[in-house]
Amino acid sequence: MDILADFNGLMARGGPVMWVIFFAAGIAIIMLIERALQIQKWLKLASADQQFVHSANISEIKALENGINLRSESPVRNILHQLRWKEVKNEDALTKQINTLLSELMPKLNGLLPTIAVIGTLLPMLGLLGTVTGMINVFEVIALHGTGDPQEMAHGISQALLTTASGLVIAIPVIFFHHLLVQRLQVLLTTTEQSLLVVINRAGNQ
Repeated sequence: MDILADFNGLMARGGPVMWVIFFAAGIAIIMLIERALQIQKWLKLASADQQFVHSANISEIKALENGINLRSESPVRNILHQLRWKEVKNEDALTKQINTLLSELMPKLNGLLPTIAVIGTLLPMLGLLGTVTGMINVFEVIALHGTGDPQEMAHGISQALLTTASGLVIAIPVIFFHHLLVQRLQVLLTTTEQSLLVVINRAGNQ
């Protein structure tokens, strides 16, 4: 109960903007967890599929069935499932088809990462908005009561500083973990491209 009371007190001192920051932070955390779990799953699957590509012959790669779900498959297998081998006349045609499929896959791989980046950028701005509203309250107190009501002035200043600090404290880890996920996604893309390059070379040497 003490924790809940402290939380309610903190939100009350910060004003309405604090609730906006709180909900934005909650959404960002949920998105970060979802992307982290999904990218980690794809990395494990991509590593296994990389071994498959290196050991399989071109006939086994061509025999992969269609109708897969990206969330349960690696990007490597997703692209291999969608290859239209009947339209592949040479190595250049295969490369062009793979590049097209990979570019179409990128938005799905990024998922909510761009949204997370936007939220991480907006959080300090929300804190600044709270600063402005807090200072407006201070000036309203001064206009009505002069400088003779330090308690009300302190409340406005506290709101201004609290929202600014909250926005920064939440934005920093959101942006940091977003950066880590982008790096993990880059590792996934590198693994995927290496596997697909093996497929292209194998098809060209058949």
